[in-house]
Amino acid sequence: MTVFDDLVRHVPPPSRPLWASGDWNEVESVLGLELPTDFKQLVGAYGAYHFAGFLTPLTPFGGRDLLVGPAKRLLDQERGFRDSNPEACPYPFYPEPGGLLPWARTDNGDNVCWLTDRTPDEWTVVCWNPRGWYYDAHPVGAVEFLAGWLSGHLSTTVFPDAPEFAGED
Repeated sequence: MTVFDDLVRHVPPPSRPLWASGDWNEVESVLGLELPTDFKQLVGAYGAYHFAGFLTPLTPFGGRDLLVGPAKRLLDQERGFRDSNPEACPYPFYPEPGGLLPWARTDNGDNVCWLTDRTPDEWTVVCWNPRGWYYDAHPVGAVEFLAGWLSGHLSTTVFPDAPEFAGED
């Protein structure tokens, strides 16, 4: 059984997920990056699902631009702070090479990102609190991070733990 199968078993996807399908080739072309296989699988099954009433994947499809537009504005939004406080920013930001690229967001405004420094299926998940400027890296992919956080097997210092395999509230 894969980690994705385990996630689906404990948090069944909605029968009609919101904003779950579209043209991945177009998204990747606009981003200039190939995206991880597990993220595409997650979005295809869950769309913009609100896990544990707290964390939502940033699907690139549907009525709102949750992934591509915000990603393309990230560097410009953070450049001023980083230039003034380089010690507070240990990672580059997309579209810089190897930069952080958000793939989920919490209700608290925290970002769950990839560190895009290797091949997409090897990207590290980095949780980032942009208000307090602290980070927490996890050497796992999106689905493994999400399943681990939901089950309590993985914790981050950036945001609270989730109830065990909590679905949408």
